[in-house]
Amino acid sequence: MKISTIINGPLEENCYILSKDNNALIIDPGSEAKKIIESLEGLNVKGILVTHHHDDHIGALKELEEYYNLKENTTSYFDYEVIETKGHTSDSKCYYFKEINSIFVGDFIFKDGIGRTDLGGNDKEMKESLINFINRFNKDVVLYPGHGNSTTLGEEIDNIKYMMEVYL
Repeated sequence: MKISTIINGPLEENCYILSKDNNALIIDPGSEAKKIIESLEGLNVKGILVTHHHDDHIGALKELEEYYNLKENTTSYFDYEVIETKGHTSDSKCYYFKEINSIFVGDFIFKDGIGRTDLGGNDKEMKESLINFINRFNKDVVLYPGHGNSTTLGEEIDNIKYMMEVYL
């Protein structure tokens, strides 16, 4: 499976394109629908996944749903698990792709940080989600955040524990 990143919008949101056998999946279409569509030329788009509904993650969603005749968070062909990770927002979720040992985490976890809870989130839910997350996954799982560079859970564990203690 190939993972491509399209950085878009003023907040430099990461829209991810997963492709395999000429089929594609869009994760978090933040904005710039035309740019996303152009990057998918020649691929059969099977679905669109959204980690949460902040504008910088769904700005191009409606246009892409119409263009590809798809609805968000319903897809075929790709095998993944939905992980509820409330805290950054009440609808935050992550997508775990066991085949490639990767999780698309939206604004739940970043390289060197965790998501804010003051924009529709909840500190208690964030802490519970983070504890469940770090107890569940191996340290070598790759995390693809909604902004910035990818990382691994192992690289972030100490940071996450510190931030839970200080901020949540």
